[in-house]
Amino acid sequence: MLRQRRNALDDDRQAQAAAGLAAQLQSLPVFARSRRVAFYLANDGEIDPGKALDWRLTQGGRCYAPVIVAGEKKLRFAEITAHTRFYRNRFGIAEPRVPAGQLIEGGELDLALLPLVGFDRHGNRIGMGGGFYDATFGGDAPELIGLAHEIQRLDHIHADHWDIPVSAVVTDRRIHHCTGRPAAHATGSRPPRVDSLRGQRCATG
Repeated sequence: MLRQRRNALDDDRQAQAAAGLAAQLQSLPVFARSRRVAFYLANDGEIDPGKALDWRLTQGGRCYAPVIVAGEKKLRFAEITAHTRFYRNRFGIAEPRVPAGQLIEGGELDLALLPLVGFDRHGNRIGMGGGFYDATFGGDAPELIGLAHEIQRLDHIHADHWDIPVSAVVTDRRIHHCTGRPAAHATGSRPPRVDSLRGQRCATG
């Protein structure tokens, strides 16, 4: 149902959402100060971080996108420049075409922006079901922030101990700062890490 909601957004509304998302991200200190930031290339109605990516490139920031390596569950990341060429992977998602030796590990990033199908106030997330991000960021990881349309917010998402939560979710309308799961479900969870909001209840702003 959540995927149907976001796929129901027409091109104009998607463009407006992309612009709103870029504005929200530009106001987030961790986005501005992070040296290596991983984006994603929007697919299947996902909110598009392309405008934020373009802005960061004009500011001289280093930007990356995930790459699925054959035979591996963990993602690696390729730097995006003005000269990067792309192709469609086996899921039909665009990836940078770069030599394997130029890929970096997730732990080398400062910030990773994750696509979401759904999210709740604790930073629990629903992904596409492949488990690639969970496998990639199960250990030492950068700051993880989810990106979504506001209509993808849920009251509660059941999370297993291997599901990696995010410390915040940025939509086209606001920033949701998440404080992590309740103690009974906290195994393996990491938030909060977003700037000065440690220890606070989940809030929007």
